[in-house]
Amino acid sequence: MTDRLMLRAGGTALRSIRLAVSFMPELQPRKKAVEIYLLVTGCNLNQTDAATLCGCTKQNISKHLRRVEKAREDMAFDRALARIEAVMTGEII
Repeated sequence: MTDRLMLRAGGTALRSIRLAVSFMPELQPRKKAVEIYLLVTGCNLNQTDAATLCGCTKQNISKHLRRVEKAREDMAFDRALARIEAVMTGEII
């Protein structure tokens, strides 16, 4: 897929992710980090393209990914994130 097409698909995915995250109060304190995490891990978008879409650096993307991985130690946070991941992978409709 061309870079332009990947960015366009990533932008569409990001809008859907933002909507899903907005319904999960447990995720709100780390909203932007969660959106980026799901975009990179759930949609398999590379960090460079994620940085372009989110208007930040690749290093900032990495920082957000680490922040979410650490936050997954909180069971309520992890359950909320897992629910969105399950929908994204088609496990729950």
